[in-house]
Amino acid sequence: MRWFSCVAVATLASAALPAGAPAQPLTVSVASSLSDVMAEVGRAWQAQGGPGITVNAAGSNILARQIAQGAPVHVFLSADRAQMDVAAASGRLVPDSIHDLLSNTLVVIVPGRRASQPLQPRDLARPDVRRVALGNPDSVPAGVYARRWLERIGLWTEVAPKVVPTVTARAALAAVRAGRVDAGVVFATDAKTAPDVVVAYAVPAADSPLIRYPAAVVRGAREAEAARFVRFLSSPAARGVFEAAGFAMVRPE
Repeated sequence: MRWFSCVAVATLASAALPAGAPAQPLTVSVASSLSDVMAEVGRAWQAQGGPGITVNAAGSNILARQIAQGAPVHVFLSADRAQMDVAAASGRLVPDSIHDLLSNTLVVIVPGRRASQPLQPRDLARPDVRRVALGNPDSVPAGVYARRWLERIGLWTEVAPKVVPTVTARAALAAVRAGRVDAGVVFATDAKTAPDVVVAYAVPAADSPLIRYPAAVVRGAREAEAARFVRFLSSPAARGVFEAAGFAMVRPE
C-alpha cells in the first residue's frame, strides 16, 4: 500500500551518522504549515548526530487518518489537538508522549495587486470580495481555526457562502498567490513564506481561538529514537529554527 502518494515527502539522507546509528530515516508526519521548517529542523537534528528524517507533509486530518490506518510513521505533529485525538483513538500513539509544542496566529492575506488599502474583518463580507480561501472549515485545522474566529466576531454566516475550502493551509495560500480568490485566511507562518501576498489583517489574540500544534511518538520498534527526536524539538537548536519561521514555543505546563 502506498501511504504517502498524495502528499509531499522530503528525505534528508542519513549520511555521516555515528557508528551504530540506524541507516533508515525516521518518518515524521507534519501539518503542511510545518513542511519547510521541519526540513531545516531535520538538518539541525542530523548535525547533532541524529539519523535522517523523512518529512511527510499534508493536512493534519489526512495524516491522522493515515496513522490510524497503520501508516509506517514514527512521529506526528498535528496543527490541532482534534486530529491528534483522532490518531490517539486508534491506539497507535504513545499516550505519555503527547504534548503541545508550538503555537501560531491567523492572518488575512490578499494578492499583492489587491493591497491598495487596509482591510478589516468586516470587509470580507463586502460584495466585491467574492471568494475567500481557507482550509476546509470542517476538517483542516487552519480552516477550523478560521471558522471559529469568524464565528467569534459574528461574520461566519456572511463569509461562509464565499469560502473556497482547500485540503491544506498551504493550498489556501497557493490560491491567493495565483489570484484565484480575493482573500484567504491562513497561518501567519504560511504567509511569511510568500512575499507575493500581502498580510491585510493580523487576527488579534483576543479574537482568535487558541492555536496549538501537539507532537507525539507513534508506537513501533523505533519508539526510543522517535522520543529522542520529539525531545529535540524543544531544544535550543530546534527552537531557533521554529521561532525564525514565526512559530512560538509552548511552555510545558
